[in-house]
Amino acid sequence: MPAPDLRTMEELCQPTMNGRGGPIAPMNIQATNFKLKNHMIQQVQNSCQFHGLPSDDANKHLDKFLTITQSIKPNGVIDDALRLYLFPYSLMHHATAWFDRLLKNSIHTFQEMASKFLSKYFTPSIVTKLRNDINTFYNGLTLRHRDTINAAAGGTFMKRRPEECYDLIENITAHHNDWDTSAHRGESSSSPTSSFSEIAALAQYML
Repeated sequence: MPAPDLRTMEELCQPTMNGRGGPIAPMNIQATNFKLKNHMIQQVQNSCQFHGLPSDDANKHLDKFLTITQSIKPNGVIDDALRLYLFPYSLMHHATAWFDRLLKNSIHTFQEMASKFLSKYFTPSIVTKLRNDINTFYNGLTLRHRDTINAAAGGTFMKRRPEECYDLIENITAHHNDWDTSAHRGESSSSPTSSFSEIAALAQYML
């Protein structure tokens, strides 16, 4: 556990020759003379930026960031190190200020980084609102539509985590024409029609 920073506010406001240092602890990288390339940083900055606003979705930001960094594979650099060093470039404004306030050398893995990020920006109140929105949506479905969305969830929809439920609802809303086509193509003559467009219409009220 890192030692607490016991300097006074006056001391913290004074520049030092060595700098305060960032929250990411040094990591052992096998690659010789490794440094982040401009195209790596630009790829992150152009594809996903998190401002730390109430409307920002922390889970989606992490998902997008992980997807982007999967395509960047420098030899000799483990994914964890690359993600840790690139993650600050995905933050802006309030989120950057939050990151800069984290204790020096307090983060050693990307899992720690993700946990701190979600603790800050995916708070219990957000989870509660998300769960309430999902309950309202699900309770508004007919039994036939509940069967449809349970099938789409690969099991029982309401047993999924709130963010997984929300992502599925959003996916249906954005691509309901494709869902409908797939449902019609795969149904048997005796099965009821699964109308994803009707589910999508109801979902519009919560998204």
